[in-house]
Amino acid sequence: VGHWEEDGYWWSDVVYRCNECGTQFSSVEDFYVHADEEWDKGNDHGSYTEVPGESYWVKTGQHWVVDEPAQEEQGHWEYK
Repeated sequence: VGHWEEDGYWWSDVVYRCNECGTQFSSVEDFYVHADEEWDKGNDHGSYTEVPGESYWVKTGQHWVVDEPAQEEQGHWEYK
């Protein structure tokens, strides 16, 4: 008796966090759009830090886990 379990690992993609306001962006290009918009308002949001984004599970396969090992048969042989 047993069951299947997933194999895999946790991963997170890099995101780009504005050092001024803390807003996160999925690409550098998106950050620079934000920085340009803030510059037009008179704010300097011109630097960012790469940080891990939200974690997610990456499935790589599965394996069988035995819950109850098979038991040896009990009995004997008889001649006829």
